Order: sequence, then C-alpha cells, then structure tokens
Amino acid sequence: MSEAGLASTAAVANQPPAGFDVLVVDDEPNILSALRRMLRAHGYRVQTAPGGSEALALLEQAPVDLIISDMRMPEMNGAEFLRRSRERVPEAVRILLTGYADIGSTIDAVNNGEIFRYVSKPWNDEALLATLRDGLERKQLERERDRLLATVTRQHEQLKGHAELLEQRVMERTQALSHAHVELQTSHDRAHQGFMGTLRMLSHLLDQRAGLARGCGRAAATLVQAIGPRLALSPAEVQDTFHAALLEDLGRLGLPDRLIDTPLHALAGEHRRRMQRVPLVAEGHLLALPALAGAGLVLHHLGERWDGQGEPDGLKGAAILAGARLLRVVSDYERLKAGCIETRRFTDADARRWLGNGSGTRYDPAVVQELLAWFDSAQAVPASRARLGVAALLPGMVLAQDLSAGNVLLVAQGRTLDATLIKALAQLEQRQSAQFELEIEVHDPL
Repeated sequence: MSEAGLASTAAVANQPPAGFDVLVVDDEPNILSALRRMLRAHGYRVQTAPGGSEALALLEQAPVDLIISDMRMPEMNGAEFLRRSRERVPEAVRILLTGYADIGSTIDAVNNGEIFRYVSKPWNDEALLATLRDGLERKQLERERDRLLATVTRQHEQLKGHAELLEQRVMERTQALSHAHVELQTSHDRAHQGFMGTLRMLSHLLDQRAGLARGCGRAAATLVQAIGPRLALSPAEVQDTFHAALLEDLGRLGLPDRLIDTPLHALAGEHRRRMQRVPLVAEGHLLALPALAGAGLVLHHLGERWDGQGEPDGLKGAAILAGARLLRVVSDYERLKAGCIETRRFTDADARRWLGNGSGTRYDPAVVQELLAWFDSAQAVPASRARLGVAALLPGMVLAQDLSAGNVLLVAQGRTLDATLIKALAQLEQRQSAQFELEIEVHDPL
C-alpha cells in the first residue's frame, strides 16, 4: 500500500466515534478549556464542570457517554465523584486524570468507580484521544448490541404476533374444513343410504317378475356381505358383488312367465339359452350407470366355471373375477332351494351337498369351503332382532328386514329411522287402517 493510502487509513482509524457526549470535570479552568477545545475539534459534544457537585447536577439533567475527571479537586475528589457518577450513569465510560503521587486514590477510584482507564498528567493528546476512542468504541458496540437486541426483540414480537395470527387462521380454517368434512360426510352418507334404498326397492320390484327366483337376489346379497370379507375381498369388491346380487334378476324382466316359472334343467334349446344369459342381459342394463359398472362386470363373469367350461369367455380359476366366483356359489345355493335350477326344491342340506360336489369344477373350492364353514359357525346365527309397532319406534333404530305393504317396498333393510320417517309410517297406518310391524336390530349395551 502507498504512503498516502497508509496515511488515509491511519487518519480514519484515529477518528473518534461520532455523536457522543463528554463531560470534563476539573477545578482548573485552563485544563477545562484545553480539553474542551481538543475534544470539540475531534467531533465530541463537550460539557465542563469545575467540581464534582456541579458535575453531578449536570448528570441529573442529562446523561453522558463518557466522563473525564481530575483526581485532585476541592470538596470532592475524583474517586468520590466517579463513584457517585456511577450511580447516576452506570453505562458511561469513566476516565481518570491523575498524577503519580495520587496512586492510592487512583486504586480506590478503580475499585469503586469502575473507571475504564486512568491517564497520567500531563497527558499526551494523541494518547488521550486514543483512550477515549477505545472506551467509546466499546460504548458504540454496546449501543449496537442494544439496538440489535431491540430490533430482534421487536421482530420476535412481530413474528410472535404473525405466528399467533397464522395459528388462529389455521385453527379457523381447520374448523371450517372439519365442518365442511362433516357436512360432506353427512351428505355422502345420506346419498349412499338413498342409493342403497333405491337398489333394494328395485330388487323388491324385480321380485314381482322373478318367478321362481323371488327373494333369491336379496338372500344372496346378504351372504355376500357375510362371506366376502372372510375371502379377503376388498370393501369395493364386496360392494360391487352385493349390488350384482341384488340386480342379477334384472335380466328376467323381458322373459315370458312360462320361462321364469320353469326350472333351468326343465328347459331346452333356445329357452334354456335365454335363461342362462340372464346375467349378461342384466349387465347390459347397467352399462349406462357408472356407479354400477363394477356390478355389471361381476354379472358378466357369473356364468364362468372354475374348470374353464363356463361362459361367455371360458375363463378358468383365478382368472374369473373374485366377486363373480363368490356370487356364483351363494346365488346357486339360494336358487337350488327355490327350485330355479333343478326340477325340485332342494333342502338346505341337499343344497350344501350340491355345492360340495361342484367344488373344483363349477365352483371355486375356497369359496365353497368358506361358505360351508360359515354355515357351521356361530356367525351364521342372525343378529338379535325385535319386532316393534310404529308407535314403539325411536329415531336411530335400524331396520333389520325390508318393510313391505303388499307388493310395495316401504322401507329398505338397513335404513336408519328418523323422526320424519316414523311420522310418515304412522300417517300411512292411519290412512290404510293398517298396523305395521318392523324388525329392528337389537344391540347389546356396551
């Protein structure tokens, strides 16, 4: 670096920190004047006092950043003054001017007045200015520290306020979303309940044209709900298979009475073929309903056999849809007992033997085994029910069996009763001069 650069750097380094107040205390006017001129020339704001009492009075009016005090003064020496000034302005930098003869008093000032440094008389201007600069740089660092601390504290409070506001907004949003979720779930449950009620009503109407198969669809649907989970079918697979069971006889609507009242094995030729295609016809009716597409697929596979000798695609084993393998077993079980397949109605024991004989050929062995095991288990025992009149009904009760009046389905199985529905049933009783009895699910108290 050049000499000019070094001189410039040294000049900047020797500049005192700006904007500081200095109090000079000395009983000799010429010393006060000399120090005042020197310090003001270097940018300090200077006050002077001829003694400790006057200086303390000035400190009462306004604090200062740095105090320069002589040791030897009448009435109150420098040590005493600095001790007392410390009580008024503890943050001020204190510098003591002293002679060698005052060493004992100087030590006392250091101990009690917490002086930053002492300077011997006569002083060197540059040395004194350097001492002031060192002390005020520390003061300046303390100021910056306090400023930064205040800034950090203020920002912390602001952030805390923002965090609290954000937390409040998150809480409000969470509550709103929770409320919306509850409303959406309630709406979904209501829509699902309405959808299931419509399916059951449709199944009930189908029974009017099901011929020998009357009631088989709903009975098979009940078995699907019981056996499906035991076969590890997913909830969606169970639901699709349940819907397919309810709607299997949709394909019978276009058949003449002679066909739907005749067992399958008593039919031949085209008549037998039409009856075997009933599930496929039902699938065709469901193509326009996306919500029942899964049920349609189950019905499409319903004619397949485990040994691959079925229709319409000749699928074999696990290639057949799991729901269709289950429905094939439970549907045949119910239709054997109803006389839809053989020329006689099978007893429950005969129907079970038929399933066992067909295991591995017509039917999936795992499905047959699970159904027969379920029949032999306690789970096959229906849930406790109670028959109640309309007057004894309460909101929240669940209907355990369809309620019909003649050929009209009034309330579908599984419907949760509410005050509006109970009132409607009571009014219907009064209009028709009838008395309804409903089967209600009974749950043991927890």
